[in-house]
Amino acid sequence: MHCRSMSEYDVVVIGGGAAGLSAALVLTRARRRVLVVDSGAPRNAPAAHMHGFLSRDGAAPGELLAIGREEVKGYGGEIADEVVASLRRDGSRFRVQFADDRPVWARRLLIATGLRDELPEIPGLRQRWARDVLHCPYCHGYEVRDRRLGVLGGGPMTAHYTQLIRQWADDVVLLTPSGSLTEAQQEELTATNPCRPSPALPYLHRARVRLLTRRTFRAPPPSVF
Repeated sequence: MHCRSMSEYDVVVIGGGAAGLSAALVLTRARRRVLVVDSGAPRNAPAAHMHGFLSRDGAAPGELLAIGREEVKGYGGEIADEVVASLRRDGSRFRVQFADDRPVWARRLLIATGLRDELPEIPGLRQRWARDVLHCPYCHGYEVRDRRLGVLGGGPMTAHYTQLIRQWADDVVLLTPSGSLTEAQQEELTATNPCRPSPALPYLHRARVRLLTRRTFRAPPPSVF
């Protein structure tokens, strides 16, 4: 029988979110020696609650991860609260170097690092992210339904996304740079009265959106997508 060192694993899973922990759970149940490496900074960390996840709707994101970690450890899996600094092939194995210079080896790697949100450089937006500046209507739209909602535009899918938000509210304010909509798109949006394009980028302060334009909303949208 081959005796492996304590730093050698069948699989090292990089990323301890829902996907990485799910994979680790299956692998540990298959009697593989598994290490999950996670930096502790999940994408949804700023959100107070998560929605649309069967059996955990409304739970805090950290609650789901804590349960998942315990399930993985219950089958012998290990969790390392570390940052991976480098990876390289080392013969038939992979060498995983942590930020503290400690190495481990794995026969296989599973990368489950997920996505990272690249936020626009708008003053105040980062501080309100996942609170009242929201990234996903399917995750958070129900909680802000039937209110005035804002949409930060400027991308190629602005018109489509604005129409989508109307599923949750009849009063939608589009905040987009001048010239970002075609004439046809403007006509399509304004034909459905609830959508009113505004030709300026927004300035965010606390929970409110203030428009730096020729007019200021007396009652700005309380939530923005």
